[in-house]
Amino acid sequence: MNTLSRITDRLTGFLSYFGMIGVLAMMVHICADIIGRTVFDISVPATLEMVTRYYMLMLVLLPLAWVESKRFMIMVEAFSGLFGKLGLRIIDVLVAVVCIGVYSILAISTWEKAIEQYDVGAYIVALDTQIIVWPGYFTLPFGFGLAALVCLVRIPLLLFPQSASEAA
Repeated sequence: MNTLSRITDRLTGFLSYFGMIGVLAMMVHICADIIGRTVFDISVPATLEMVTRYYMLMLVLLPLAWVESKRFMIMVEAFSGLFGKLGLRIIDVLVAVVCIGVYSILAISTWEKAIEQYDVGAYIVALDTQIIVWPGYFTLPFGFGLAALVCLVRIPLLLFPQSASEAA
């Protein structure tokens, strides 16, 4: 299981870097558009489309598994003090199982949509420029699928903690 954990950690880090690249690319693209419009009275074609179809997807979905692996998701701990350590581990396992189900359903359904968009060669036209958009559809199943894998890897670590730091 340690090997799978290491592979998962590397994949989550790798996708997080792609998310970071998406943020940087979005900043450069938007700045170029603003400077172009202000100084040269020329707009960079398809800025809005690129931001919504590529950059935002990279920003939100690719680091999703990393956020899940670091346990940075929002948690409500209103009654968690009542359960004790064993009760909290059981609740964490149940939450991981539910998350696996939700992420898996999202990954499968978005994969089908991504394949459909790939098959038709989806594109949009902005300012007389044809922009291929089907690759953006694949960020969703990869982000959701890896988040499901992170939750799956977490379950044995929660059930059989090696140390106190893994159980937390």
